[in-house]
Amino acid sequence: MIIVPYLESVFANWFRPVTFDDAIDRLNYLYTASIICFFAIAVSAKQQCWMPTEFKGGWEQYAEDYCFIQNTFFIPFEEDIPNEDSDRIKAEIGYYQWVPIVLALQAIMFYMPSWLWATYHKFSGLDLTTAMTNVEKIMAAPSGSEDRKNELDELSLYLNECLEFGEQQRTPVRLFCFRFGRGLGSYMTSLYLLVKGLYIINILIQFYVFNRFLGSSYTFWGIQTSVDLYNGLEWMDSGVFPRVTLCDFKVRRLGNIHRYTVQCVLMINMLNEKIYLFLWFWFLFVEVVTVINFFYTLLYMSLTQLREKSTYQWLKQIANDEDKQAVKDFCHQALGPDGVLTLRFIESHAGGIVVRDVATEMFRGYIKSLHQSLMRATSPNIPNDGAHESLYVLSKPHGSLMMPDYPTKAAH
Repeated sequence: MIIVPYLESVFANWFRPVTFDDAIDRLNYLYTASIICFFAIAVSAKQQCWMPTEFKGGWEQYAEDYCFIQNTFFIPFEEDIPNEDSDRIKAEIGYYQWVPIVLALQAIMFYMPSWLWATYHKFSGLDLTTAMTNVEKIMAAPSGSEDRKNELDELSLYLNECLEFGEQQRTPVRLFCFRFGRGLGSYMTSLYLLVKGLYIINILIQFYVFNRFLGSSYTFWGIQTSVDLYNGLEWMDSGVFPRVTLCDFKVRRLGNIHRYTVQCVLMINMLNEKIYLFLWFWFLFVEVVTVINFFYTLLYMSLTQLREKSTYQWLKQIANDEDKQAVKDFCHQALGPDGVLTLRFIESHAGGIVVRDVATEMFRGYIKSLHQSLMRATSPNIPNDGAHESLYVLSKPHGSLMMPDYPTKAAH
């Protein structure tokens, strides 16, 4: 019996859900990888061989171990066993003992795009792990409490600083904002789309692995195997996952070499057939929904109208129809694709109330920054020390948010 050691503990630590992804991402790296890991841990490769009567004790165990590591070959019962070694080698079945290892590698392949996303998204300048930690604190704080307000302020400040909009003030928060690849504010979005593309490519590779590993000539192995089973074509005819195989081994006795051919039972192949048939159709399902999700995400992040619509929905509690231009400017100049994507993650993880509160605080910071810039341009004698913050009206039932409520000087 073969079981890959330590798989259970290793995979338990690796395949943990993150909070900055969507359901289709989790379907790939979490649920699919977990299903494969379960099969890799549960499957064992065991065989029993029918030995000659003169084989006793250790000889029988030796023969079974030898046949296990040297592979067996399948010849249908209605055919004669070939005499040539080359013909027997062509009929070898050598994959069953490697099933746990290959399944483990397949699970890792499903996890790798998620690892790339979790590792390299930080180069956008915004660490989503830090942001989501603040979101968790906001969710845990009582509604309307001072703690919740402080956490909202801290998160909005962090997002504002990392997205680099408004006043380019030097604050300690910038220590967390790495400045690589943020010129267009779409590094993280591009990486996210790339990761989704890698999920699609990975599944295509998985189908190729199916055919190569199983030695099947079928292009669509799962469909054609199901058709064979439906038509009554069992393993005895197809040779796929055979339950009964043959094994050759040689024994040296008194200077003479004796070759024995024994018949072996591969009980595990009965389970392997069901596992791989299930996985083939599961991969097909995951591939279809992942492709649909990829094009939906690509369309959403590419069309400015869709990003503007989401931004307006998040800000509808403070913005009215006259503020649409301000919301549009906030969406493009402040948030950018990366900011909209971040708010989508927050909405997916924490719900609509939290994302509206976060977006509102970020919008207020954006408006405040514009007011400060306008004040310096029109009233340079007013000190920028925060003493005039009460002049800003950041939430109005009427009128535009873009209009400052302090007297301005005519520009000369």
